[in-house]
Amino acid sequence: MKIVGGVSVIVLFTIVILMMNIDLTIPAPVEQIVDRTNIPNAVTAVYLEARLFDTVFEIIVYSLTAMGVAMLLGSLPLRADEPQQVFQTVTVFSGGLAAISITLFLYVVLNGHVSPGGGFSGGVILATGIVTYALTSDFRKATRHYDILRMRPLENASLIMIFSVSTLVILFPEFHSSLLARGSFGATISGGLIPLLNLFIGIKVYAGAWKMASEFIHRRGTL
Repeated sequence: MKIVGGVSVIVLFTIVILMMNIDLTIPAPVEQIVDRTNIPNAVTAVYLEARLFDTVFEIIVYSLTAMGVAMLLGSLPLRADEPQQVFQTVTVFSGGLAAISITLFLYVVLNGHVSPGGGFSGGVILATGIVTYALTSDFRKATRHYDILRMRPLENASLIMIFSVSTLVILFPEFHSSLLARGSFGATISGGLIPLLNLFIGIKVYAGAWKMASEFIHRRGTL
């Protein structure tokens, strides 16, 4: 029966694909948005220009989720502080992954308006590298960086800046449009306030992801 079910799914999927008539032309409203923003990444142009309200509320939902997860895990007992026993090769690879994630974070965030990327994906990339290093190599060191870099006040400041920059773009769209028009299409320094907004979003997403992951590690332990 499993084989018959699998074959049926494949046949139905093939029929659906063959019957689809995919229109590869870009809708006119999207073309208008790209022309107005003067940046090649249509996704960024939509969610940070045409649907900025939606982005702001996504940040609010994400922040509340991170706070809720941290409060929920905070009610659980702490795990005994045991030294991590890892292989040296694991430490090398996870440390290299953390370094690469920092580089990719900066690239994806600052070039999100030119190529695929942005604040949300950049924050997830950075969190993935740092959390992996904390789990497999040195959780104490990864935790210290959070305090040394003052990530908690930086996270709060990022949230305030996201609201401030978003409000500026919403209330004064002509001003932001003039900034966007000054840059040359496809250039890194051509996104007006969008790269700055992406940077703050990336910091906020990373800080929230680290907060949730570190609370979980405190309760469940490292690998």
